[in-house]
Amino acid sequence: MGKDVEDLIRILTGQGDLKRPEWARAFASVPRELFVPDRAWVNPDYDAPSYSIDRHARPGEWRSAVYSDASIVTQVDDGAGDPASGRGWFTSSVSAPGVVVQSGELLAPAPGDRVLEVGTGSGWTACLLSRIVGEHGRVVSVEVDPGLAASAEARIEGLGVTNVQVLNLDALDFGSDDLFDRLHVTAGVSTIPWSLLSALRPGGTAVLPWCPSWGHGHKVALTRIGDEAVGRLSTSAGYMMLRSQRPEPGALGSFLHHEDEAARYFTEINPKAVGRPDDAPGWAAYGGGVVITALAPGIRYDLCEAADGSGEATLWLRETYPGSRERGSWATVEYVPDAREYEVTAYGERDLWDEVSGAWMHWNRLGRPERDRFGVTVSRAGRTVWLDGPEKVVAPATRGG
Repeated sequence: MGKDVEDLIRILTGQGDLKRPEWARAFASVPRELFVPDRAWVNPDYDAPSYSIDRHARPGEWRSAVYSDASIVTQVDDGAGDPASGRGWFTSSVSAPGVVVQSGELLAPAPGDRVLEVGTGSGWTACLLSRIVGEHGRVVSVEVDPGLAASAEARIEGLGVTNVQVLNLDALDFGSDDLFDRLHVTAGVSTIPWSLLSALRPGGTAVLPWCPSWGHGHKVALTRIGDEAVGRLSTSAGYMMLRSQRPEPGALGSFLHHEDEAARYFTEINPKAVGRPDDAPGWAAYGGGVVITALAPGIRYDLCEAADGSGEATLWLRETYPGSRERGSWATVEYVPDAREYEVTAYGERDLWDEVSGAWMHWNRLGRPERDRFGVTVSRAGRTVWLDGPEKVVAPATRGG
């Protein structure tokens, strides 16, 4: 084991991310450098600027990035752009080691397990899992992008790994008579698919980033119990979305249509308290977004601060379904410091501010519980959000996010 790997393991252990020795052994036996391209874009998993790496131009910097706790973007715009430019829609990456270990600790794969992975990407995580499940276990990894699937398969074969199978298909089209002990999803899902959870054997565990329209997303560990899967939310989770569940793309202004028909009224509720900025106190544990997702599904927000130093801001709300730029409901709420009321402009079949602010007030009535008190139950009927236990339902089953 090289010094680079030793240092990385020491960092992850010191952060409290790496607890199980089998993950340390897996990191030591699967060199991350084999899964990182010569040119890429680095996103540190801490408060530091992103940057480009080039193995041939700056080999020392490249290697230092490979063995840091950073995600490394390997594809943008589904392969149409240059990942080293930092421009475009990030569509695949080698996950940050700390994120991999956090999910792995929740997943807790054991020797001999069958693991279903969604989102092969570079193949690094699949190989780590293969080391942990061992020669009597198996990893089936699903990747929708044919180029990524082929490259990952070549790397895996080059390492002599024989217990990983890569399938090139959309995860939502996956079907098998096999049952799996673990389900590891590496792409964000706005709707948690029962079609994947049903591949778990009873008592099996799924770990996935639930990334509904509202907010940053939530890491969830679910256990299959009969015809449903149940589990609690843990930490925040910002992930690239499953390709078939991406939200409607476009600049904010492109979602504003029929402005001359929009309703205008005033609200006493502070929009910045509802759509919290990422640096707001308590943001990481904020539970209000979970209740908003449950009671007002399919709504995305952006809080845009004025650049002139006035302290003013606009909370933008919009639906995210395909075609919502032309047909969807939208709303804006104007924040002005020291104001008694805030102006709302809303258009569409849904009054998005009324729904969102009503859900936020319900969270207040519940006593402002933090994220980790919430959980979800997923079945063929959809997703149910609960507080403290499955018997205390916040919102009935819904398929949207």
